[in-house]
Order: sequence, then structure tokens, then C-alpha cells
Amino acid sequence: MECQRRRRWFPSAWLLILGVFAFRMTQAVHHKHVGQFTAVGTTYSLLELSGISFIDDIEIVSYNTIQQQTFFKIPWTPKAVGVNYITEMRDLLVYHEQHVRWVMHYLAKNDTNHNRNHTGQLLADCEIDNDIKIKSHVHLIWDGEEYYRIEEEDGQWENLKPEFKKYQYVLDSPFWTDIRKRYMNKYCVDMMKKIIGYKSLKDNAPPEVTVSRHVNQGGSIILSCTARDFYPQSILLRWEKDGKLGIWGKETSSGILPNMDNTFYLQVTLELSPDDSGRGYTCVVEHIALKTPAVYPVPEKPTMEKPWDLALGIVLAVILLLSCAGAFIAWRKRKAGMHVIRER
Repeated sequence: MECQRRRRWFPSAWLLILGVFAFRMTQAVHHKHVGQFTAVGTTYSLLELSGISFIDDIEIVSYNTIQQQTFFKIPWTPKAVGVNYITEMRDLLVYHEQHVRWVMHYLAKNDTNHNRNHTGQLLADCEIDNDIKIKSHVHLIWDGEEYYRIEEEDGQWENLKPEFKKYQYVLDSPFWTDIRKRYMNKYCVDMMKKIIGYKSLKDNAPPEVTVSRHVNQGGSIILSCTARDFYPQSILLRWEKDGKLGIWGKETSSGILPNMDNTFYLQVTLELSPDDSGRGYTCVVEHIALKTPAVYPVPEKPTMEKPWDLALGIVLAVILLLSCAGAFIAWRKRKAGMHVIRER
């Protein structure tokens, strides 16, 4: 009987270990490139065409029709892509202005007010892991509403607004299909590879990690591991018990979120079953800015609220009290002034 248990456990344990190992390897080299192009115009004119792109949520390059120039936000990125690449990209944007004018006219032609401004947007993104493209998408938006999107690997446009269904033959045409595929590979994937292969976009920053323990209303123990202010975004947070990997409860994640300073945030929580004491758990963090995996033990007792939370509440209460006192004093002065005027 014991032998059978070991046989069942052995492949499951190895799958778990291999899965974590594979996740660790791929996370270390994950990057994402997002491009957004926005056109503003009327039925008969294109007022503005602008574009902006981000790699790992850091702004890289922008373009607008006024200067008809590409502006790189990081000084060394033009060297990474090369002068010929930049010239070709600018010339293509200028060339495609006529196509954008045609699209604006075609979509806005039924508007009775020909002077009304309309906005068309194209959002494109691609992701790579270990220098290999894993996914890419294109979204088409008109006046703030998405009407088409496509996952490149699937190759089928999804129509989200029935009134735009009649335009799908244009998107499916060999001409635009070829352009979409070539541009996504060259100006999304290849451009990203050139830049991240040349130099790091930002100095590596290790995560600031906090681990907490709470008890919910149902009596279950909730463990939270939070990593803040790290760069680049690739990171691995995992739970261990007594130094061992396993599936210990219901795990949820916030997903990796960007901060205003181009660093990132991630929180992973673990809800344990009521019969689990919550002892012996640690949060293990792996990041390129850390020399070795960092281990953070879970507190034995429920985590108290942070002092600054209490301090903030006190400050707000004092401000409210002073505001009320100030308003009362001002009211008394006005009342006293009116009384003096009446006596005169």
C-alpha cells in the first residue's frame, strides 16, 4: 500500500518540480512590446496621426504627423536599431498616412456632420520568451469602441460590433494580411529583440518583499507575499512548506502590475484549509537582481495593521477636526460682525 502511494506521488512531484523549473527559466527572459497608433480626423481630412510604443511598460519611441519624425525617449536606442531602420520606419508612417485618410473617410462617410471629429486607434502587442515569440494581438478601435481584434497565432479576426462586420473582407484580404504579419514581426518582435539585446532599458532593481498572515471571517488562514518596486518585470514568487514544493491551498495572484516609475508590483496569496495551522510556510522569490533566491518566512501570528495606516487615519481625523474648528470660528466672527452692524 505504501509502495503504491509512493508511485502515485513520484510522477506528480516530478511534474510539479519540472513545471516550476520551466516557469523559472521562461520568466527570466520575458518581454512585451506594445504599440499604439491614433488618428484623429473628419470625413474629409486627417488632423493628426500619432504613435507611441512601450517595451516592458517603458516608453521607447513616439511619432506624430506635425514633425513627421520619430522621437526616441532613451538616448541609446537609435544605435540599437540602426539609422536605416529608423529612416525606413519613418518613411512607412508617412506613406501610410494616405491609407489612414482613406479609412477615416470610409468609416465616417455616413456621418451627417462632416466636420465632426472621429478617432481611430490601432493597438498592437507582442511578447517573447527566451527570444521566441509566444503571442501577439492587434485591436482596432473606432471612437472609443473596439470593433475588431485578432490573435496572430489564431489568424482569425473577431468582430465585436455587428455594424462593422461588412468591413471584414478588407482585413482578410491578402494585401492587408501580408502587411499585418510583416509589420508585427519586424516592427514589434524584431525591434524589441534589437533593443533588449543591446542594453538593459533600466537598471535592475531588486524587489522589496513583505509577507503577511491574516485570518478571514470563515477562520481560514490567508498568506500574502508582496513584491514591490522591482525591475525588470520577470519574477517568480512561490510558496514552500518546510522547504518543500507542493500545492498547499488556493493560490491567487494580482498579476504583474506596472508602477508610475517603470518598476513593477506583484502579490500572491495562499488560502489554506481550516485544518492547516499555517506553520512552516515561506515565500521564495527569484529575480535577476537577486544573486540567489530569497526566502521570506511567514509570521507565526496574524500580521498587525501597518503603523502608517493608523498614522494616516489619525492625520485625516486631525485635519477634519481642524477644518470643522476653522469653519466654526469663521461662523462666530461673521455672526459677531453682523451683531455689531445691527447695534450701529
